[in-house]
Amino acid sequence: MTSILEHKVRADKIMEEYGIDLSARYTDLKLRTPIVLAPGQLSRFTSQIERAARAGYGAIVLKSVVGEDRDGNASVKFLRRKPTFMRWYIDKRLDPEGRNPTIHWNGGFDTRNLKEHLRFAKEAYEFGRRVEIPIIASILCHLVSSSEEEFKVEEWEYTTKMLCEIGYRHFEVDFTPFLKGEDKISDKETVLRWYREVPKIMREGPYEIKIVPKIMNLDFGIDYQVEMVKAAKEGGCDGVTIANRFFRWFKDETTGEEYSSPHGGAELRMINQEQIREVRRRGIEIPINATGGVYTGSDVAEYLSLGAQNVQVLTYVLKKGFENAINNLLFNPEEGLIHYLKLARNG
Repeated sequence: MTSILEHKVRADKIMEEYGIDLSARYTDLKLRTPIVLAPGQLSRFTSQIERAARAGYGAIVLKSVVGEDRDGNASVKFLRRKPTFMRWYIDKRLDPEGRNPTIHWNGGFDTRNLKEHLRFAKEAYEFGRRVEIPIIASILCHLVSSSEEEFKVEEWEYTTKMLCEIGYRHFEVDFTPFLKGEDKISDKETVLRWYREVPKIMREGPYEIKIVPKIMNLDFGIDYQVEMVKAAKEGGCDGVTIANRFFRWFKDETTGEEYSSPHGGAELRMINQEQIREVRRRGIEIPINATGGVYTGSDVAEYLSLGAQNVQVLTYVLKKGFENAINNLLFNPEEGLIHYLKLARNG
């Protein structure tokens, strides 16, 4: 168990050697570092959870699961899809040296059904409890497509209940950009209903839970992005994650193939940071988890300086690996988080 708990020792050593407290928060949870592993390809197996914990991530958000009612009905079952392509993309406008590619792919949520996901989630939760690393669930269930339609509350209630029975009390709600092509995304007011009403449905059970929805990057302008955050606050959410990837059409310069993909990278970081600035400028008091386009400790530092509680990373970890990614984000002598925190402390 000593090797698994090395992250605790390292956090103490950072405080001792540098005089820097890296502790952060995820709603009411205290984290040893503000760097959180985002939900995705690297948080779907217990072996990945264990490796991320050993490396020292402050918390881990599980791969998003499609929820079900007790009879196994799943309205967004189409999101359980394996990718048919995955490729690195370099935005030469913002990254002419090609240092920080982003991933394009067409996959979806956890391909397992709820019963299979729960087996994994139980192992992950019990491991996290043993080593004192918060493990956070991420879910999506039925979404209404009009003002007249009612939510299928059984899916939300049952999925939340089953995860709570394992021990989970912290939930991200992955209002996903994979719905970009669906008709329901075109109705702005309906989308706001998701943020206002889903948290209330999830709280119908006997458990005290914390709910943090992801804000979607839609094409309706910054005012609407802020409206989604306001709707989340009105719905009683305990925080928001800003923000999911956005969708664009791309052309492969080698093959000429055109395809649609969620996109991240430096452009996403700039968009998300603008949203955080605007939320804070308008005085909306809600905890923020930041995400998007993180490749250096300076990117983490900038998100934190804007008022984010923590910063979620995924693409950079896919590129560098669990250990190399967090070591570089923290300790790089020119771009690491500790370097920037030392500069800030010294004025």
